[in-house]
Amino acid sequence: MAEAAGPFRWSELELEIPTTSPLAVAVPAYDTWLAVGRANRLALDAETVEVGGTPLGELRRTARTEALALAAAYTRGLGLEVPDHGTAVVLCTGHQPVLAHPGIWIKYLALARLVPPGGVGLDLIVDTDAIDEVAAEAPRSDGLLRRERIVLSRAGPDVPAEALPAPNPDQWRAFLGAVEACLQTAGGPALAPGWNRARLLPVPPSGQGLAGAVTAARRALEGPRPYLDLPVSWLARTGAFRRFVLSIAHHADRFAAVHNATLAAYRAHYGIRTGAQPFPDLAVEQGRIELPFWLVEGGRRQALFVGAGGSRFCADGRDAGPLPRDPDDPVFASMEIRPRALALTAFARLVVSDLFIHGIGGGRYDRATDAVIEAFYGVSPPAYATVTATLHLPFPAGAPLQDERRRLQRLLLDLQHNPDRFLPSGDGPHSALTAEKWALIRRLDAAADLTRRERRAVTQRIRELNHIMQAAVADRLGQVQEALHRHDRSEQEVEATGYRGYPFLLFPVEAVDELVDQLGGSTQAREAQK
Repeated sequence: MAEAAGPFRWSELELEIPTTSPLAVAVPAYDTWLAVGRANRLALDAETVEVGGTPLGELRRTARTEALALAAAYTRGLGLEVPDHGTAVVLCTGHQPVLAHPGIWIKYLALARLVPPGGVGLDLIVDTDAIDEVAAEAPRSDGLLRRERIVLSRAGPDVPAEALPAPNPDQWRAFLGAVEACLQTAGGPALAPGWNRARLLPVPPSGQGLAGAVTAARRALEGPRPYLDLPVSWLARTGAFRRFVLSIAHHADRFAAVHNATLAAYRAHYGIRTGAQPFPDLAVEQGRIELPFWLVEGGRRQALFVGAGGSRFCADGRDAGPLPRDPDDPVFASMEIRPRALALTAFARLVVSDLFIHGIGGGRYDRATDAVIEAFYGVSPPAYATVTATLHLPFPAGAPLQDERRRLQRLLLDLQHNPDRFLPSGDGPHSALTAEKWALIRRLDAAADLTRRERRAVTQRIRELNHIMQAAVADRLGQVQEALHRHDRSEQEVEATGYRGYPFLLFPVEAVDELVDQLGGSTQAREAQK
């Protein structure tokens, strides 16, 4: 576990969210992913650096055996067929158990397309995150098209998804009914071409909680795909993960120093001013050192620390048990320790997989993970892939231009402050008022010796004249205000029609498969089968 030599070189590769639909993007190029994964595997399997007292290559073999056995059991428990698989190459992705949009859904389908014979795809369900609510956004029209948020499940603070039950039949049917009601007001099935299938989904299985219910619903819409699902809460109970925890906990002071210095450098490099991004520093205080893990007790997460001279864990201000040397220590093995974001992706990338596939957020924060892996373990971080997409619902085309809004706003200000410009020229009834106004303006411009009171009086008289003349252009003023109001309503509709966060329930899986095709998926699928 040597410190990395020299300053870390931050990746300048940037993946931006596509602004047009349908469009998918990936870094590196999709047709290189398998080659990247195989290169990662060769390098990592040959590593002799020890992680928790075990050479990394050996730990990887153990971790794969444990993780894939659990994943097969979990996938089978969802009522899904377990595909034939091996460990020739392990492709991995993951996300929280939410009703994800197509830009996230594409991660699973892109992974599944690449799995070669003798390999395996693995979806890590991040049920260890605290999720306030699992909900779907649906378009709704009540004269104005807008988005409505329909909640499937809510949780209290610090409650991880693993502690949330699956929706019961009444809750599930009520949820689908609420989505259906919204869609019927906004255009029906033609607006959400995937809904005809989703609305017929059966009540999801209850045995695997909320995370299993959401995963089962998504996979039912995907059809058979050659990958396995595994909750992070299950992965965290493996011996390989416990060994990984100890590799950090026994060097908590050095890990915290590396972690916090890396984040400071990351924030400085990318001009980030908030200490919460990409995630908070680890606390070092009063003889305690915070770890990049949670302790789950009573269905709630607590920050986990090493205290008491590095010999014991503590959480929530109390002793939480001894810090052992043996990962199979029964007291330690019974502790429900869960990884935070950096620790999870470090473990998934270093120990479990050959290639990890991120979305936009993970692809950005894992630059910091790269630096921590290199500095703490003395290992060149394995490359990862990033993919995302934008897919809109098929609303009718057409959107007002921002130029038109700006024109209307300028016209409104002109009518309010310069109504004389819109009056007929000549000797009309307002010509004297116009003449007086411009004489006062010239007086303000020319008379530098006016007192403050005099300037206020002149300015007030100009306002009075404008107000009198506004009556003559009231009809025009009202027309512009109404046009702006209509424009504002149209802008709200444009925001609803251009929203990329509608859930996978509203889209046909074929449309997302076509996004994978954009990446070169058809060619790569053939190559994967060779």
